[in-house]
Amino acid sequence: MTEILITDDDLAWVGRELEFVSDVVTESQVRQFVAATDDYHPAYDGESADELGIEHIAPPMLYYGITRPWVGLDGYADDGTVLHQRPLVGTGQAMGGTLSVEWIRPLHVGDRLRGVRTLASLEEKQGSRMRFALAVWNTEYRDQNGELVIREQYEQILF
Repeated sequence: MTEILITDDDLAWVGRELEFVSDVVTESQVRQFVAATDDYHPAYDGESADELGIEHIAPPMLYYGITRPWVGLDGYADDGTVLHQRPLVGTGQAMGGTLSVEWIRPLHVGDRLRGVRTLASLEEKQGSRMRFALAVWNTEYRDQNGELVIREQYEQILF
């Protein structure tokens, strides 16, 4: 008999929304992110952008770092994911799957993002070695004015 991974409690997560709120994006955050990623582009520096006559923007992936929750070490599972932000299917272990990101407009210094992540689906699958569950999360990030800035879809593998 095949063991069922997904319980009714797990399925109750489908449709659940989680919220991520960032601090205001600052020049300091942009400089730190650029230095850490070694991704120097004149658009990420206000002075250089002005000299070149281009829009001053923040690095696109900065959104991911500034919207992650701050939790204590006891709030993380052994795999590094935040415990209260996903169903604990099977062993409770998870790993990242695909991430698709659509940037509607660039991120700017002064933006404050609010992301709403919704569990769109949770489906049990049979892999070549074991059964697992595929969770599909959809997130929309809006700025302080409610304008859509980023849309993402993330597939998470739970086993």
